[in-house]
Parts: sequence; C-alpha cells; structure tokens
Amino acid sequence: MTPLLMGLIALFSLFVLMIIGVPVAFSMLFVGFFGMVFLQGLDIAMSLVGSTAYHSVANWLYIVIPMFILMGEFAGHSGIVADIFSFFSSWIGRIRGSLAIVTILTSAVFSFAIGNSVASTAVMGKLTLPEMMKAKYGEKLALGSVLAGGTLGNLIPPSTGLVVYGILAEVSIGRLLIGGILPGLLAGFVFILWIIIAVKHNSEIAPLSAPSSWMKRLVSLRKVWGMLLLMVAVFTSIYTGVATITEAATVGAFVTFLIAVFMGKLSLRKLQQSLVDTALMSAMIFLLLTSVMVFSRFLNFCGFTRELVDFIMGTGVSRWMILGGIYLTCIILGCILDPTSLMLLIVPIFFPLAVGLGFDPIWFGVMSVIMIQIGLITPPIGMCVYVLHGVSNAPVERCFASALPPLLMWLIVVLILTAFPGIAIWLPSKM
Repeated sequence: MTPLLMGLIALFSLFVLMIIGVPVAFSMLFVGFFGMVFLQGLDIAMSLVGSTAYHSVANWLYIVIPMFILMGEFAGHSGIVADIFSFFSSWIGRIRGSLAIVTILTSAVFSFAIGNSVASTAVMGKLTLPEMMKAKYGEKLALGSVLAGGTLGNLIPPSTGLVVYGILAEVSIGRLLIGGILPGLLAGFVFILWIIIAVKHNSEIAPLSAPSSWMKRLVSLRKVWGMLLLMVAVFTSIYTGVATITEAATVGAFVTFLIAVFMGKLSLRKLQQSLVDTALMSAMIFLLLTSVMVFSRFLNFCGFTRELVDFIMGTGVSRWMILGGIYLTCIILGCILDPTSLMLLIVPIFFPLAVGLGFDPIWFGVMSVIMIQIGLITPPIGMCVYVLHGVSNAPVERCFASALPPLLMWLIVVLILTAFPGIAIWLPSKM
C-alpha cells in the first residue's frame, strides 16, 4: 500500500468517525494508534503512543494556554465587557450607527481577554443587542455587527487558535500573536467601514444617539483604564522581548485578577467558577493536542505528508489555486467543527504543503485562523450564527441573512491579506 493511499484511508476513517458522533480527540487518537499498529506492530505502537502523549504536553511553554484562558475567565466573570461598551459608547459621540461601531470596538478589546469567537458572540449578543433594539436599530445591522465583532475573538491576540497553531507547527507563538494584531485591526476597520456605508445608504437603520457629557466620559475611563493598560503592557513586553510569552501570559492573568478584585467584581463564587472553567477548557485542549500529535506521528511514519506535498507540487497547478483549495476546505470544515479542533486537524496536513509552496509560516497561521472564523458564520452550520440565534431569539434564517455582510467583509480582508502578506508579517519581523 502506498503512503498516499494509506493516508487517504486514515483521513476517510477519521471523517467517518466524526460524522457518526465520535469526538474529534478520540477519533484522531483511534485512527493514529491503529495506523501505527498496522505499521509497527502492537508493542511498538503502545510505546510510541505513550511517549508521544507525554512529550506532546510536557512542555513549560504550553502554560500559555491555561494562563490566557484564565485571563479571559477573570475578565468575563468580572463584567468588564459592560464597562468597555459603556466607555466606547460615551466617547464615540453623536454619530449615526455609533452603537454598531461600538459593538465592533468592544468586541475587539474583549477579544484580547477572551480569545474565543463563540464565547465573544454570546457575550456581545447579550450585552449589545438589547441596547441596539431599544435604540430602534435595523435588525440586520444589529445582528450583523454582533457577528462581525464576535468573529474577531479568535484572531485578535491572545488567540487560542494561533497558540495551538504555533505548538503544532513549531512556530514562535509570540510572533504569531503579534502577527495577528494588524490583520485583526484591518478586519475591525473593514467592519466599521461597512457600517458607515450601510448607514449612509439608509439612515433609518441607525438613529442618532444622544451625546454624552464629559463627566460621563471621564467616569467610563476610570472603569476601563486597567484593562487598556494591561493590553498595552502584555503585548509591548512580548514585542520588545522584555518578557517571554509564558511570562506575559502569567502576568496578564494575575493582573486581570487584581483589576477584577480591585473593582469589586470578582466574588469568591466567580473566582471558583473561573478556575474550574479554566481547568476544563485546558484539559480539553491538551487532550486534543495529545490526539493530534499521535495522528500526526502516524502520518509522518507512513510518509503521507511528504507524498502529498510531492504529488501536489508535481501536478504543476498554480500555488494560488492550491491555496484557494485550502481556503475552501477550511471554510467548509469550519461550518461543522469548533475552531480548536479544526486547527488541530488541518495543521498536520496543510502546514507542510503551505511551507513547501513558499508561503510564510506566520502569515499562513493568521490566514488559517481567519478562514476558520469565516466558517463560523457560513451557512448552513455556522456555529456563531446559532449562538446568536440562541441569545437574540431572532429566527435562524434572519440570523444567517444578517451574517452575509460580515461574511463578504471577511472575504475582502482575505483578499487584502493574500495580496499583501506583509500586513501580517511586518510586526513580527521587527521583534
């Protein structure tokens, strides 16, 4: 049996297991283990799986995962997102469509703390939709702005997707996180531009908001200065090399805890819930990491990755057409898998191919996360759309209709970043 055929059979088996409901982690572990049994025998396969499982998580660098998750939990349970929304609402002023713009800006700042698009969509939907509906905003604009802002969650650092990509691809996590900043800001700018154009075209969908007094603006600043300062401190320390990514994540979690305590928003019950949720989420990610390492080792042993790269490059097809195929695959799979699981699935297969075609590893990591984000709002199974449906009670078909403008804006961002990859590479190159 050729390595290419063996790998394709393994991938087919993997998808069959996932389709019948077997969790992604156990599907990859099952296929990887029995693949190595087929290649090496039971005794050697048991030894390889054991050593792979240990070495896949026994790395002090991986503490960034629970630390960044804990930082998000502290920020989420402390209710600071409401203060951020109030801050931007006060300072944006009397601008038509300001609440939709504020939703994008709040999502961008909140993404720094939470790093998860599905959770960000749920939180922003609960917080901002009632405000926009009360102000008589058009439903499509209100729902669309929440989806647009929510999908920034897994791109703007600290992105769980970028961290996982860095671990699997053995690329600097610090450079990846810094590389996500400018693309995240670009996406936010494109979303805001869409809102401005939509409101200019039809002013009835976004009434004027009442201006805020300077006293209210100053009071709102007092509530969020700590989080804004933390953002600058964490990424400045990573960028300049003053702190390692692990140190920055740990300090970030601790300072977020202090801010929440100082503001009186972190009760003992919320603290306990934050720690439990962090432990559960971290355990899930580490189990996924272990499974994908076993699966990747099997693909390497059978020679599938090398054969696939050689086969595709030998076809003479343009690397841009191949990249388009990777994009399309990520979008389709993003409709049915959560971002972390999908990242674990595609990196072992597509990363060697992308590097072999001459694409920058940092840029490809950013683009992989973006394509997964697009899948979260793509019909018929976009996860973020169903989350929005749950928190808004709007019919699911109207939620998907509202996702069309953000989807088009994301595709514009993809075209810009594909044409100008330096947007994602420039900041990391200056570190």
